Amino acid sequence: METSILRRMPLSELSGKHFDVIVVGGGITGAGVAQDAASRGLSVLLLEKGDFASGTSSKSTKLIHGGLRYLANLQFGVVYESVTERIVQERIAPHMVHWLPFIIPCYRQNFFNNLKWEAGLWVYDGMAGLIGKRFHRRIKPGEINSLCPGIRAQGLGGGLLYYDCRTDDARHTLEVIRSAAQNGCLARNYTEVVRFVRDRGAVRGVQVVDALCGGDTVTIHGKVVVNATGVWTQKTQELSGKANVSVAPAKGVHFTIKYDRLPLKAALLVPTGADGRFCFAVPWYDSVLIGTTDTPFRGDFDKLTVEDDEVQYILDAVNEQFPGVKLTPADVTGKFAGLRPLISDSKAGGTTKVSRKHSLKLSEDGLITIAGGKLTTYRPMAEETVDLVARQLRLDGIEAGKCVTEKLMLGGWEGEVRNMEEIKEVFRAMASRVRISGATADVLLQMYGRRAMEVVALASEYPELAESISPSHPYILAQVAYAVGYESAVTLDDVLARRIRLSITDAEEAKASADKVSQLMARLLGWDGVTRERMVTEFVASVL
Repeated sequence: METSILRRMPLSELSGKHFDVIVVGGGITGAGVAQDAASRGLSVLLLEKGDFASGTSSKSTKLIHGGLRYLANLQFGVVYESVTERIVQERIAPHMVHWLPFIIPCYRQNFFNNLKWEAGLWVYDGMAGLIGKRFHRRIKPGEINSLCPGIRAQGLGGGLLYYDCRTDDARHTLEVIRSAAQNGCLARNYTEVVRFVRDRGAVRGVQVVDALCGGDTVTIHGKVVVNATGVWTQKTQELSGKANVSVAPAKGVHFTIKYDRLPLKAALLVPTGADGRFCFAVPWYDSVLIGTTDTPFRGDFDKLTVEDDEVQYILDAVNEQFPGVKLTPADVTGKFAGLRPLISDSKAGGTTKVSRKHSLKLSEDGLITIAGGKLTTYRPMAEETVDLVARQLRLDGIEAGKCVTEKLMLGGWEGEVRNMEEIKEVFRAMASRVRISGATADVLLQMYGRRAMEVVALASEYPELAESISPSHPYILAQVAYAVGYESAVTLDDVLARRIRLSITDAEEAKASADKVSQLMARLLGWDGVTRERMVTEFVASVL
């Protein structure tokens, strides 16, 4: 099986190297640009100052969706691009992009709002061309109760059921980066750009330092540099000079609860009160993910916290919708905060109304900046960006190919996947031969796609790696070894927050498993006892 290994090379190996394109920013936008550029035959370097997807791209609502609420703000272009891109993502990432029913409860006292929702869904489905396939429909109170047990019955006249997709945002980003690597891209996390290299006034490379261990500054040359740093866009531009893109960060808070506290069989839109917003409650892995808030943020981007009142705001909304559940902060098993890199719009009247459109700019010194957008539309954003990169490279006599990312499979698949259930049965049988349970096999397939066979191969070669990380969850030590050996993981947070999502589905179990996981990582990465203990202490302190 053809594979792509993300191994964190020594920074000295990049010193003085020349690339066609250097992409700064290892979230989904930068990952998409790197994948697109590499698959067009260009030499590409992707740099990220933290871990891959450690910013916004691991802290979303985990949806590949059209953005139904954007219709109310007349963002028809964003919605059209999004609903059509869902189809592409389901095809190229069939193991991790799954269709899911979403429920909008309709209460009799909200008659006109209900009509607006249904009118919006007609437009939504029409844009996607889903008539006769996954078309929305009205449902009766009884069906809502079976899908969302315990929902408030008083005044419930029925509801609307429509479809969007769920994913794992951090792993999705990682798979795009691995696809880029498979096409020749070099990618390095924990590598901070401290200044740009200039040639006759034009940006022609970067100077970087290792964000983990410091050391000397290393110079790397690139004919074109792309700034894809999300909420850090303006700060990155200021390394070059004056910023020409203004980003308005919007803070979003989510939390998880155990599935048995809210056993949803469909995602639910939950109104959040007088502000006219709503949040999502989405079944995700063995939890229910609930969020998000949407408020302006002006603090330190690297020191985001989840405030008690933000959690309570969402809890109040869920308890209003499910009066018998009576959730309290003690039910929260994990929580996280992220920042949306919205493009500033003084006329929008609040972050909830700011367009999710993206901005693509070419500065006078040649720096290309791509900002804004959303997870769902990363691929067309990348295509537009690399089209601009190609025009710039043509001035240097370099020709790039056409965009092919619509056809590039993620997760190691070699062609279109037509029967995932049959693949699941075959993989379960294969995993059982090395004492991996069916539940773990299902999760491995969902997380890694065809590459799950590489994880099982590790457990086959080293049987001790089939041991579970936590007695309450289906994750195994082979995933830790795989994260370190194949996916550039170098800290406990890399493994337990992003390669495996235990930190945000069960924070206490993540902290309890830190010692066991760190012992394996110490052997693989050569940590001494002091380093291992420091890593555990830092990780436990970082888990929200």
